[in-house]
Amino acid sequence: MISSKKHKGVYHNVLKDGDFTYYIYYRDGNGKQRKDKVGRKSEGFREEYCNRIRLNTITAIKNGELPPNIQIRKKHKVITLNSVADFYFQHTDNKSTQRWKNKYELRIRKHIGEIDIELIGIKDMEKLQQSLVDDQLAPSTINCYMDIVSAVCNYGLRNDIYKGKNPTKLIKKLKVDNVREKFLTLNEVADLIECVKDNSILYLFTKLSLSTGGRFQTILNIKKRDVNLQNGIITLKDYKNESTYNGYITDDELVELLKNRLAIIGNDDYVVYENGIKDTTKYISRRMSSIFYDLFNDDIDETDKDYRKNKVVIHTLRHTFLSHLGMKGTSPFQIKQLSNHQSLKMVERYVKLDPQSGKDKVENLYN
Repeated sequence: MISSKKHKGVYHNVLKDGDFTYYIYYRDGNGKQRKDKVGRKSEGFREEYCNRIRLNTITAIKNGELPPNIQIRKKHKVITLNSVADFYFQHTDNKSTQRWKNKYELRIRKHIGEIDIELIGIKDMEKLQQSLVDDQLAPSTINCYMDIVSAVCNYGLRNDIYKGKNPTKLIKKLKVDNVREKFLTLNEVADLIECVKDNSILYLFTKLSLSTGGRFQTILNIKKRDVNLQNGIITLKDYKNESTYNGYITDDELVELLKNRLAIIGNDDYVVYENGIKDTTKYISRRMSSIFYDLFNDDIDETDKDYRKNKVVIHTLRHTFLSHLGMKGTSPFQIKQLSNHQSLKMVERYVKLDPQSGKDKVENLYN
């Protein structure tokens, strides 16, 4: 064991493959020295993180609390998946926690939750996965349930709550078809514009989305300095591909909207923003979802296997922009350039929408 030069009580050993395994040493409430494994360097763990874990553990002991493995073992003779999950949800705070907790309660707790976590194997996980398939859940949702079990098990292993392996490691995730087929027709675009035009923030967001095809966060992060009205260009940030590219302003109504907006904001202010709205992302998501439901999604059967493909969501605005480019005969290279996709293969489905595609090659073929 090699002691950290910076942090007291933090050690590591070097594995045969050159990786590090980090440990922390501390004394429990009875003065007995304890050693807890934190994790490997290849898993993202570092000395600074281990030091925080050690200090938090020492503080907890001083306050009369016990480390997680001792707490759980005092409450339960057998450490079940449920007991580890309860501790995980109690001590983990992130955006996914509450959503994952609800899913865990709904379909995991009763199915495999009472099994000794050290005895859960691949067959148990396969049975859980198959039960979710039988209930006709979407593949992406089923994969999410596997991720929840994996997160709980990893938490238990990191905190030395149990010994063993993560039973989800050998489970193959289901193939997910993320391709959305629905795009708005010209009449549907007109209906949407009419519906949002009295709400300044939704109107500007919708016009920018349909004019540039930018993703949700791309549109929300446009600042005044990114807009060049004289040349009709907007610099767009692609957070998915970590790059920037140009969008073009050719809509007269959008030009007027931007002129009015840019006249009253600072150079580093966001274009799509309104005072009094604390969270622009949530505000737009909720309001647009409601509008999409009223206009387009009300009559869609949620049990249909293609429900997700045909449901109108915010990303449909990008899909609409690119689909209409394809129908106008825009070249694959130009669509790739305007969408900032990484490869031409990713824009093939838009090119195929051109009703005249290939017609000129077929005409007079045998004359």
